[in-house]
Amino acid sequence: MNLKFIIFIVLFFLFCGCKKENISGANSKEVIPKEVKYGKTFFDYDQIDYYSINLGEGKIKELYENQDKSKVDKYKYTVTIDETPETITDLDFLNYMEMIGYVKKKIDKSKFPQINKIFVEKTASDGYAAACIPVFRDILIFKKQEKVIGIAKICFSCHQYRIIGTHANKENFGTNNDYEKLEFILNSIK
Repeated sequence: MNLKFIIFIVLFFLFCGCKKENISGANSKEVIPKEVKYGKTFFDYDQIDYYSINLGEGKIKELYENQDKSKVDKYKYTVTIDETPETITDLDFLNYMEMIGYVKKKIDKSKFPQINKIFVEKTASDGYAAACIPVFRDILIFKKQEKVIGIAKICFSCHQYRIIGTHANKENFGTNNDYEKLEFILNSIK
């Protein structure tokens, strides 16, 4: 068995619980909410494509084992678990999204004001560190005049993200119940 696979499996099972730790230094019952101040939005867009995949925890090992079988399997692994895309110009993966199991939906423009309140610079009253390997089952592709200008890969299980294409400060993304709000919005899309 190759060493990389063994390390992956050990890390996966070690951190699979996706335990979030409050890093504000305070007991979560004692946290006094601070006023959140908002800055600039992450993206100036006129369209959002939403991709989601139903992928159970038992399939993650299978993703790793199959990644070298075909280009589609490689993309399934790198999009779901790894760093693809690495830059905003690295868009070849979009040609494979439906082949690898993602379902595409368009987000109605009526949802944009709510989404702008999530993808915005903000001060934070709390912070969390996740101890797991993220599985990006939800991906938002922000577009302006049909051109991709931003990508957000979200792991709702362990509250981790990968956002590219913005110069805004993303440091406090996920605070102020962002994950819960975003998940509610995405679950309401038909």
